[in-house]
Amino acid sequence: MGLFDAFKGKKEEKPEAAEEKEPAGKFDEECSACGGSGTDKKWMGQYWHKKCLRVVKKGARKMI
Repeated sequence: MGLFDAFKGKKEEKPEAAEEKEPAGKFDEECSACGGSGTDKKWMGQYWHKKCLRVVKKGARKMI
């Protein structure tokens, strides 16, 4: 998996789990940064955890 694949929305094949828990977040989508499920926010057409979104926005501010 490349560095920017998570931000482009490319998804890896994951093996199916026998039991899947209910997501704790608002959406039942994978996070664009970490790949975890149960996301809370939708920003720029992608789904994010609140913590992951803060980290990505903070990193983007440092680039400017």
